[in-house]
Amino acid sequence: MPPETEVISCPACNHLLRVPPDWLGQPVQCPECQAMFKAPVRDGDALTKPELISRPTAAQPGPRKKLDAMLLLPAFGLLFCGVAGLIVNGVLMYQMLSDPAGGKQWAKNMTPALRQAGFGADDPPEDRDKLDDQRAEEMARVFRWVFPLAALVSGLALLGGLSIALRWSHRLAQLGCVAAAINLPHFCCVPGSVAGLWGLLMLNSEEGRAHFGT
Repeated sequence: MPPETEVISCPACNHLLRVPPDWLGQPVQCPECQAMFKAPVRDGDALTKPELISRPTAAQPGPRKKLDAMLLLPAFGLLFCGVAGLIVNGVLMYQMLSDPAGGKQWAKNMTPALRQAGFGADDPPEDRDKLDDQRAEEMARVFRWVFPLAALVSGLALLGGLSIALRWSHRLAQLGCVAAAINLPHFCCVPGSVAGLWGLLMLNSEEGRAHFGT
């Protein structure tokens, strides 16, 4: 008694198909890879080899959408703040490390503004010069690692902006936005915070994930 179905394999992807006997020798389309092939025929107790008619055409990637304005603006903000932060922090770091005395004097020049803001406002007038020297020494010591750290954060913000613009990595873009949003460079980069928070908001949206194909 002839079998009710025959098991054949697709010659393109080796997917197994169960077909009725009257399909043998007929064109068949593989449901797995969409290739067309001629089903084998029975030769005694065995089946002949299937003949490939056409392979499935690979799906052509569609044209990439232009960078949306809602992503373009935070990307530009990250790029601008990243470049500016690298330049400013790089110069200050070089000056602080190459000329420690000059770095201490630079920090000491900031003490009047700090006193006006309330830091050291209660210092006795006769001790202010001594206390200012101590504070300048401490500030210069702190700035020697703050400026390299701020430059690193600025570099990460720059990479995040490039990642958005060039569709490198969704995760790297998020890290760059976080770096800009935490405001490490000089603790006063308001545009960087706005760009970072805006970028995070857009990257977590459906449009932002689709921008990276995720």
